[in-house]
Amino acid sequence: MRTFALILALFASTAARAAHPVFDLIANRTLAHAERGGALSIAAGTPGFARYVHFSRPLPSWKLRQVEDGKKVALAQTQAILEVPLTLAQARGATVTLHLKSTVKQTVRASVAGKSSPAVPVAEGWQTVQLTLPAGALIDGENKITLGFANWSKFGDKRASAAVEWIDVGAPSTATAPPAVSDGAALTIAKGDALSWFVQVPQGGALESHLEGAGCSIKVHAAGHGGAHVDGTLGDNSPLDLSALADKVVRLTLMADAAACKLSSASLLAGGDAAVVKRDPRPKNIVFWLTDDTRSDKFKLYNPKTRVETPVVDAFAKRATLFKVAYVQGNESRVSHASLWTGVYPSVHRFIAEKAKLDPKFVTLPEAVKPTGRATLGLMGNGFIDAFWGFGEGWDLLRNHIHEGGGLKAEDFVVEAKKLLAGYTTKPYFLYIGSIDAHVSWRAHLPWIAKYDPEPYTGPFVKACLDPQLDKIVGGKLPVTDRDRTRILALYDSDVSYNDQQFGKMMELLNAEDTMIIFTSDHGEEFWDHGKIGHGQSLREELVHVPLLISYPPLFPAGKVVTEGVEIIDLLPTIAEAVGGKVSADVQGESLIGLAQGEGAGYPRPAVASQYELAHSMRLGRWKLWVGGSGDTRLFDAMVDAAESKELSAERPVERRFITDAMGMWMAYQSQWKKTRWGVASNHKPELARDLESAPTTASSK
Repeated sequence: MRTFALILALFASTAARAAHPVFDLIANRTLAHAERGGALSIAAGTPGFARYVHFSRPLPSWKLRQVEDGKKVALAQTQAILEVPLTLAQARGATVTLHLKSTVKQTVRASVAGKSSPAVPVAEGWQTVQLTLPAGALIDGENKITLGFANWSKFGDKRASAAVEWIDVGAPSTATAPPAVSDGAALTIAKGDALSWFVQVPQGGALESHLEGAGCSIKVHAAGHGGAHVDGTLGDNSPLDLSALADKVVRLTLMADAAACKLSSASLLAGGDAAVVKRDPRPKNIVFWLTDDTRSDKFKLYNPKTRVETPVVDAFAKRATLFKVAYVQGNESRVSHASLWTGVYPSVHRFIAEKAKLDPKFVTLPEAVKPTGRATLGLMGNGFIDAFWGFGEGWDLLRNHIHEGGGLKAEDFVVEAKKLLAGYTTKPYFLYIGSIDAHVSWRAHLPWIAKYDPEPYTGPFVKACLDPQLDKIVGGKLPVTDRDRTRILALYDSDVSYNDQQFGKMMELLNAEDTMIIFTSDHGEEFWDHGKIGHGQSLREELVHVPLLISYPPLFPAGKVVTEGVEIIDLLPTIAEAVGGKVSADVQGESLIGLAQGEGAGYPRPAVASQYELAHSMRLGRWKLWVGGSGDTRLFDAMVDAAESKELSAERPVERRFITDAMGMWMAYQSQWKKTRWGVASNHKPELARDLESAPTTASSK
């Protein structure tokens, strides 16, 4: 009996140790921070330098990935901004060392928080310049340093103040070359030096590596908010347990203790076995139900406290995969639909200017599906989504009710869809319904309006808040009382419930066994949450966080909740993969089929939204970063503060750098980013570093 118990215990122990890699440190070397001689050491000519340049706002103060005299450099403008994460020891060093080339005689000084170093002369040619800041100028955490040059230089056809090869911040530096982090196949850490990543420790987290080098020993220090930490020694192929820090964001530091070390592999592990993904059977039909202008927090699935009744979607979630954090890439209809239909970010499709049209070079949703032999049927209610604006390619039938008549209520679309589908009992189809009940004009629907606004009301919004009325409210020409606001919000909420009902009517027409059904929105709406009503004016959660559910159990597990961030640009490649279609090379999104089944799960994935490229926001795990046009940033804990009322940058510097590293990389390379090749901004595939490190840089003067 005892032997059997021991066997069971051994089996349980072995099962508990099951783990799989979720974050490859070598593939993510562009996110690493190098330390040498007690200083943060930055190779300015590498792709990862983008994380330190203040998001290039309001205007780029560096020209990235340049070449000068065969050296990889960044070209500094007269006021070049650096934002760097420092330890307390580095901050106390108070020294900025630059290795640079100038083509003129000039001076340079460093300034931070109103404190400046003395100006130091800069001669012509290559040199190392050391700037000493006043004691206390640098802090433990994030530091914004401005390098002020006194003159312009000429580098090829570019004007800049200096070509900078490397920068050390902290202790005075005696280095003669940029830090050597990796040769592409391994990580290298010199004796006494270190590499750090800002990561979130997964459930069952551990760190595993293969070490090379005589006497090699790696000391690990993982430290997060509130003093939480794990210290240990990393052995060769012997995982270091980090599970005490599960779900915490930490600065993970690897230091070569006794001798130089080479890590030919190094990964964060999550508990459990890696997912095995099924991609068959394919659905016969696809139905895409878009409820325009609908906030995620109107559904109990996202906000248990909401008063809005959505029993159909609630029940639908039991046979669908629910994506808990889904962002649209624009905050209003034009930009958001363009990203949804093309699978690319706004910086690429440029459907931003008021009179812009979608470039026909982009392969849209119906064009991606049509080659698979499915009929493509589109019923729209949004005036921008038609052939005139560039959305007409690839359809067997496209009807925009706002232009062609037929009624704008969801029930009108359902009636028309029923007639259409009667002709497709055997032929497979893709049906897209763009319903607009929750988009102004907002109208009262029984029985819900009586529930959401039971008190007597005699103001101008008894039955509806019409589009012209909203325009006047936004423009300040139609004053509204608190009572009016209560009524308008009740109208919107009744629209959401009505749309939910009609979504149910639509599903009654479908064979759920062979049909993949997608339910989502293009953006949300502000209702004076932050003083305004409408959309397009911010990147608050109520505008960019939308519901997303996909039902087709063979590929999307019923009742599954995905907590990693996803984006609306992921829907085109998801549909294309599901039906066996070809994904255009332009597409930047990534199919969600693998993630829904656990592939890539267990480590935070970002969701990004843009406000006409004037501002951007990223959600990464529970953290949300907003970056404005001037480079101002705000950090929020979106899990407990969806209203974004408490800014946390100073309070949570580790979390801020965690999301800053991802956001800095994404903003610098967003027009090139393709998630299928590069991974996501917080967790790179090996191809990202390879592509950016090997891509031609711009040569300056010789």
